[in-house]
Amino acid sequence: MNRLLIVDNEDYVVEGLLEVFRQLPHLDLEPVGAYSAKEALDWLKRTKIDIVVSDIRMPGMDGLTLQREIARYWPRCKLVFLSGFNDFDYVQQAIRGGAIDYVLKTDGDERLIEAVEKALEKLKDEIEIQQLIDKSKQQMKAASEALQQDFVRQLLHGERLAERELARQFDDLRLPLQSAMSVLPVVCRIDEWKEELSHYDRYLLLYSIRNIAGEYLDATVVSLSVPLDPYNVLWLIQPKGLHPDSPPRVREDTWSMIVRFLQGTFELIQGACKDLLKLELSVALADAPTTWEGLGRKFAALKGSMLWGLGSGRETLMVDQRSADDREEIYPWDAANLIGSLASMIENNRRAPFLELLDELLEPRDAALLEKHYYMAASVLLSFHTREQRLAGTDERWDAGRLIRPDLREAPDEAVAYLRSCGQSIFDFRERLRGQSEDELMSKVKAYVEDHLADDISLTAIAENAGHNSSYLSRLFKQKNGVGLAEYITDCRIRLAKELLADPRNRIQDVSAAAGFASVQYFYRVFKKAAGVTPQEWREAAVRGRR
Repeated sequence: MNRLLIVDNEDYVVEGLLEVFRQLPHLDLEPVGAYSAKEALDWLKRTKIDIVVSDIRMPGMDGLTLQREIARYWPRCKLVFLSGFNDFDYVQQAIRGGAIDYVLKTDGDERLIEAVEKALEKLKDEIEIQQLIDKSKQQMKAASEALQQDFVRQLLHGERLAERELARQFDDLRLPLQSAMSVLPVVCRIDEWKEELSHYDRYLLLYSIRNIAGEYLDATVVSLSVPLDPYNVLWLIQPKGLHPDSPPRVREDTWSMIVRFLQGTFELIQGACKDLLKLELSVALADAPTTWEGLGRKFAALKGSMLWGLGSGRETLMVDQRSADDREEIYPWDAANLIGSLASMIENNRRAPFLELLDELLEPRDAALLEKHYYMAASVLLSFHTREQRLAGTDERWDAGRLIRPDLREAPDEAVAYLRSCGQSIFDFRERLRGQSEDELMSKVKAYVEDHLADDISLTAIAENAGHNSSYLSRLFKQKNGVGLAEYITDCRIRLAKELLADPRNRIQDVSAAAGFASVQYFYRVFKKAAGVTPQEWREAAVRGRR
């Protein structure tokens, strides 16, 4: 929403134009009025002004002086001059100072509306969304490597994407790999850093390792390397020239060849890094490719290989050849990543992905595995439950004993269902709390309007009192009440005016002022439009009805 400031020392001009622009909701403007250049300056100091319609000849400070002040406070603000005089010198100075247009008061409302629409187009052109998108794309291109790596880390930590969304992300991030083809992960660990190396030196050597690997790999495979921390680098690898729709036998033979190639190649990479960089590396390769959805679990298995048994040694080169059953023993480590994702989803109020991931985590495999997953998930829920003060202010209470001492052997389905319901209740509580906060805000806005009907109420003043951005407040008010805030204020003023008119002792000009109308003429026009009769006719009908 853009804010339009109308400036004129004649009250009827300001009030009339305010009414004109309030009747044009398609322009998405918040019109406010100032009855002198000094009052206009107060508005400029108080809040952002996007368009000013100002008389050019005013006592105290003329429009041309005001023009310079506007440029000082809000350089992007557009100015339309309004004048009763067709003075060529004024026109020249106004346009030279950057004014959008110069409109004579005798030209009529339509001419002024056209000038304001032109100012709106100018504002839109200056902040053209496509320009912003193009600029963002250039910045993203410069940061593409970091974005690619961040995306891969999300996949490792359990992020689930639909096939189409996955393809779109690959395209947007310009990943060198194919989203429709399986991928083979390789984890490389620096066994030991020399103590004298700085943080910068270590990352410089990590890049050197990646460059050395690229020299050996690039002729045969497509790869993407992702530093995970100061000790570990992940490579994601696909064969060059293999199409996702190739016959199964071709894919199988190609991948078998690639696994053999990688075993020999990473042995060379280990030797080169030791000779050139004086670094000892350990490597764990997957024995077969995996889907992108299964990448997190496969990665966890490789990390597990590096932690236990032979993998905990130095300069190891291992191919993960465990059976599917053996890999399930590694899965709890992967679950820890998923638990981190659960916490992130709660933190960011993502209900549907949270429940989907929770269901996957608690899918029964065996009793021991379910128990491990259950308690990890329960710990996350309890941390949020405690932090949010046990859903204080609601009837929501968790049975802590039931949650932390579930009967997973005799009634696992019941325990899982209760855990899930506790997760749901966190999101339910937040929705209720947000709704209550919004209702309280609406009550505060309405109370402010009721208390200031006799004043010049502006959306900016209401927003300042409520402590919220005016555009957000305007959207929320219409969403919650079905009418715009300006329309609501007018309805309240008309309702108050009707109550006051029913008492014949109240003069119409006093009723007009008490209901917040700047002039009796403006009051008559708005009242008749709303009620279908004039204020005097309404009074006469009200008095007759009482009799």
